[in-house]
Amino acid sequence: MGDARTENREINYVIDPVGKLFRRLLPSAIGSLLTATVASLIDVVILSYFLGPSMLAVVELCMPVYMLVNTLAMLISSGAATLYAHSLGEGDREEALRWFSASTIHMLVCGGVLMLAGLLFTGPVVRLLGANDAIMEPTVEYARVLFFFMIPLIIYVQLVFFVRIDDDPNRVLAATSVCAFTNLVLDILFVGPLGWGPKGAALATCLAYTVGIAVNLTHFFSKRNTLKLVKNCLKGRGLRMWRTGLPLAASQLGMTVSTNVFNNVIIRVGNENYVAVYAVITQLSMTAMAVYDGIGQSAQPILAAASGAGLKDRIQCVFRRAVMLELIGTTALALAYIVLAGPIAALFSIREGELLSLALTGIRIYALSIPLTGLNSIIMYYFQAQEKAGRGLAISLLSSSVLLIAALLTLTALFGVQGVWFSWLAAQSLTLMISIALFRKEQGGLKK
Repeated sequence: MGDARTENREINYVIDPVGKLFRRLLPSAIGSLLTATVASLIDVVILSYFLGPSMLAVVELCMPVYMLVNTLAMLISSGAATLYAHSLGEGDREEALRWFSASTIHMLVCGGVLMLAGLLFTGPVVRLLGANDAIMEPTVEYARVLFFFMIPLIIYVQLVFFVRIDDDPNRVLAATSVCAFTNLVLDILFVGPLGWGPKGAALATCLAYTVGIAVNLTHFFSKRNTLKLVKNCLKGRGLRMWRTGLPLAASQLGMTVSTNVFNNVIIRVGNENYVAVYAVITQLSMTAMAVYDGIGQSAQPILAAASGAGLKDRIQCVFRRAVMLELIGTTALALAYIVLAGPIAALFSIREGELLSLALTGIRIYALSIPLTGLNSIIMYYFQAQEKAGRGLAISLLSSSVLLIAALLTLTALFGVQGVWFSWLAAQSLTLMISIALFRKEQGGLKK
């Protein structure tokens, strides 16, 4: 066994002050999650600028593809990273490296399967996602590019988790910044002067992720690196890794399913213009997710290492700090959305008429749910870090899909398309009541 601290490491998840660890991890955690948000946001802004707001529906209908690859990436990466940190807390670095190696193999296999399946069945998949005849062709073009780049898209997420946890969060932040800048430049070039339309926007995004991977890979040539691939890493690890990552992956999968349901319901009770408005809300929800999941992912290795070391008081300290950060960050973001709803809509070329009125209403009502989502998220991470997957999974599914879809179907039946915007608020409120009950039950068990 090796010590949790090696000579070239500046960070120790077991003994370093909690505040120091959050300050070191938080910028890269939020920044890396913002990469996906910024990439898709740039796509929709550039497409709406050059081709009109109707093209927002193309990106929105393909959003479940992004979410699906993120689901698998989070399932494997978050589970492996949690167990990696848990092993560090136990002082077993060799076991930690086995979790990293196993996750790499699982990532490559899953990425390859997604690529082949997507390229073979692009048309049926796009139709399943809700594309109608008016936008079928550009949506197929956009989706085909995404499927071709499945392996880079999924590996990017893994590197973000492990490079950050291996005491190199600044490199992750640099990679995300380079990724966003590359996407902006290529988007303008491909969609503007070259006129490649939606497929150009998708290609710009995927190439930007590939560049981000290249930046993160430089970590393996640095003195700070302690990661390496080891043999005999698969036996007995796959099920535990996937089970541990299930709560966060379920959240991603739930968002994938609910986004698809939302798209189909909205296009039924309205039309593709309403889907374009919902695309704005989706982009804002991804930005919000970068904040509350960024805080959760910063807390995750600290919680997991404390759990591995059996430090119950430290677990509670980390959780309290994370709750405080969630409340501050999500409340500030919600207020910004409410105040800046008009400029946000204008950013997506929605400036007048019924669409503007609908967008303003949707943005402001959705914003009210963000602090509630943040609290649900951190409670889920609290359970996941301690390998209590059942409770974390329950919170994830209720928040991201079960209650959200139930609220959507109920409220749209009662109030039409206006009920869409209240779905988040209703679902997150109900989930928070259940999350608090589960947390209190957990605390009661600890006191006995």
